[in-house]
Amino acid sequence: MATREDPTPRRDRLIEMLPESFLAIVPPSSSKPTSADGSYGYTPSMDLLYLTGISQPKTWLVIHRRKGGEVRTDLFIEPYDETHAKWIGSLLTKEEAQELSGIENVSFNTGVRKWIDRIIQRFGVGKIWVDFPVAGVSGAAGSRLRFANELRSAYPHLEFSRLSDLIFRLRVCKDPSEIEMLRKAIDLTRKGFLRALNALEPGMREYEFEAEILYEFMRNGERTPAFPPIVAGGERATCLHYVENNCELEDGTLLLLDFGARCGYYNADISRTVPVGGRYSDRQRELVNMVIEVQTEAIRLLRPGKTHMQWNAEVKEFYSQLLLKKSVIEDTADIDTYYYHNIGHHLGLDTHDENDINMEFTPGMVLTVEPGFYSAEEGIGIRIEDDVLIGEEGNTVLSADIPRSPSEIEAVMAGGI
Repeated sequence: MATREDPTPRRDRLIEMLPESFLAIVPPSSSKPTSADGSYGYTPSMDLLYLTGISQPKTWLVIHRRKGGEVRTDLFIEPYDETHAKWIGSLLTKEEAQELSGIENVSFNTGVRKWIDRIIQRFGVGKIWVDFPVAGVSGAAGSRLRFANELRSAYPHLEFSRLSDLIFRLRVCKDPSEIEMLRKAIDLTRKGFLRALNALEPGMREYEFEAEILYEFMRNGERTPAFPPIVAGGERATCLHYVENNCELEDGTLLLLDFGARCGYYNADISRTVPVGGRYSDRQRELVNMVIEVQTEAIRLLRPGKTHMQWNAEVKEFYSQLLLKKSVIEDTADIDTYYYHNIGHHLGLDTHDENDINMEFTPGMVLTVEPGFYSAEEGIGIRIEDDVLIGEEGNTVLSADIPRSPSEIEAVMAGGI
């Protein structure tokens, strides 16, 4: 139901970013219907979880400050319902919600909209901030975006801003408790990888390999992975987001894996490329080592003070020169033929944590570093991805214990690890 760290300092940092007079609202996410009386699994608002430590549905966070006044923080939760308890499960009491969130003012959510109206109409605030995802022009608005639009329509004379942008700036830098959760998710990813790797053999179906990974996750208490695993054999690995995972794995080919476990809603994201038959060919070994060389340089180049765009450009320049040296390409512009994605992304409560592309890297950020090589002609797709914590003097590869090199992978498959 909740993360264990005290979220109060996070709310304090958010309040410091807001003006003297404000109303800040973090509404809950909602589950989506499938058909008949079915619905997709519920995923909490990660911003709400980050600021309150609570993942229970229909929870609202409301913070406000009148000009010259004190900050007041209110949490609104679903009231206890006996029928709900019998069919679905128990809900948090007010006392439990207070303990988990560190928020003294806890009420039932039946009164949250009236409380918001009262703050605006009777207390007066200078600006309204609402947390909501952006659906875009072509997308369908979810419950949080619909609420933001309703509030804007009701009070068109007030200034509105998106609170999410401020929360993202907080979330990109991880505190020690978040790093610990990421380490646990990565360690579970390692266990799933070793189990599946020891079971790998020619003739196996991709979904059988996936099942070995997920089994290890579930037997350790994590029923939901960070994202649907990519298990792509042979030429299918040249498709970046291949998820069918239903083909037979052939001897002599490579298997590209992109997968990760979740722990307390924090996500790992790892990629490895392994030989289906247990040993790499000379050509396969050469290409995998080349991608590892690019990754090693990319980790070195990942430094505080750079923007994501600068880092990506530096890595691409290094990679293109390497491909030129190896006579894989004849012009640096040809790199897009073999490498057609960016070098990495922020990682945390979301597998692709939101970020500001113009924000400079700072110590405490965690990013994936994932160069690849994709050759449709050879029917080969290779990606090596690790999760890296940026430091002041040097970076920490959080996933360093997951076998990566051809020699390490072959040792595991031979029963040596």
